[in-house]
Amino acid sequence: MSERHLYRSRRLRRRRARIRGLIALAVVAVVAIAGGLALARALTGGRGEAPAAARDTSSPTPAHSTPGDAGTTPAAEPPPAEPPPARIVSGGDVMTDRVVKSYIASYGAAAVLRGIAPQLRKGDAAWVNLESPLSTLGSPTPGKDYTFEGPPSMAKALAAAGVTVVTLGNNHTVDYGQAALADTIKRLEKAGVQVVGAGLDDEDAWTAAIVKTSGGATIGFLAWTDVLWPGYRATSKPGVAEGRTDIPRMKRSIRALAAEVDYVVVGYHWGLEYEHYPWGAQTSEAHAAIDAGADLVIGHHPHVLQGLETYKGRLIAYSLGDLVFDHYSIETGQTVLVDAVLTADGVKATLVPVYVSSSGIPAVQKGGAATTILSLVRQYSKALGTDVVIKGEVATVRAGKK
Repeated sequence: MSERHLYRSRRLRRRRARIRGLIALAVVAVVAIAGGLALARALTGGRGEAPAAARDTSSPTPAHSTPGDAGTTPAAEPPPAEPPPARIVSGGDVMTDRVVKSYIASYGAAAVLRGIAPQLRKGDAAWVNLESPLSTLGSPTPGKDYTFEGPPSMAKALAAAGVTVVTLGNNHTVDYGQAALADTIKRLEKAGVQVVGAGLDDEDAWTAAIVKTSGGATIGFLAWTDVLWPGYRATSKPGVAEGRTDIPRMKRSIRALAAEVDYVVVGYHWGLEYEHYPWGAQTSEAHAAIDAGADLVIGHHPHVLQGLETYKGRLIAYSLGDLVFDHYSIETGQTVLVDAVLTADGVKATLVPVYVSSSGIPAVQKGGAATTILSLVRQYSKALGTDVVIKGEVATVRAGKK
């Protein structure tokens, strides 16, 4: 298992940025003063010497030459080295209310992800869509059919299972109000889990999480929701990052992050529930993200599996379905973990089949159950022009050269 650690927390990044800004202003001021003194010395000739313009310049060094090596052209700098590979494990929707909450009361929060924790820990980073706030604050949103509230103990359980980042960019994050969302962010970050897709204000909701791998690669995460309940969008108050209404801003955010890190992973809460094929808006948004610099796109919300697509050497998983979610049908229990290795040349993803019990607890599948799930993913992906190769109890997808 790779050693992992958080590169920078979101609020620490912003605080340090302000400090760096103040330091930069101070440095500029010092340089300006020093430059002024140097100019004064030059004009006066220093310690009584003749001014620089009157000095002997009968044997000047050519402007293009290096002192002591006249006439030699400096050697060209070598091209920058390719970044080391990075491994990201992605999972689907995690909802810890209703039957799952009862399960936690009986067996503890750590038991929820025990069946898949070894898979999550294999990555340099692992992330999921957290579909419920983890707080005891607030009250249900009036008029909303389904409101979720998970126990705070799940924050530490997610971290212990190997989850390093969660997206809260979805239509349930603010189900118990803004105070509950703020409390959830605080608990997750205290446990060592970074948050994207939601925040304490609009800027915070659009702030990336960054993870540095033990191999030295940096991975940036961003997330948005296209499914939005009225009043849930972040403004000057806590809320979620809204996606499709501002594609230009989304693309700017990805470009800026791509300039800062080696790899960019983005998540979207989108699409139609219980549909196995993406609709046009999902495809156009995913392609726009990769055009802007994303390496891996992960989708959530339909509660069932959708296919994978390779695009310009990068990979899109349109829906991973549910990962922790009580349910009553077989298809809503079928999911995969996407274990993707990102390189400068492309993406290789291993699909690990998982089934979620009716109580909402996931477990890796073997034998015929594994083949059934992987065959469905292959079927959904074929319609998107992507080959899924099944070997035994796992499947692979390749995008790009590797």
